[in-house]
Amino acid sequence: MSEGEVQSVREMIRMQLQKVQERGVGLYMDDRPATPDEVACRYVQEQNVYMPDYVLNEMGILEQVRFDRIGPQ
Repeated sequence: MSEGEVQSVREMIRMQLQKVQERGVGLYMDDRPATPDEVACRYVQEQNVYMPDYVLNEMGILEQVRFDRIGPQ
């Protein structure tokens, strides 16, 4: 993937996460609150693999998206 393509993917993810956060959904990365910028920058890296975990409340409404590193470390 070229640097331009990586930047494009990061920007797309950042914009999507910003919209999610504006709806009141909390964003977390490695068990800490995170901004859309932080998630997008760290999520789009070849040396780290992150898995999003979608946390719903008792009514089935999305409350949090938690990104946890699953490998390699």
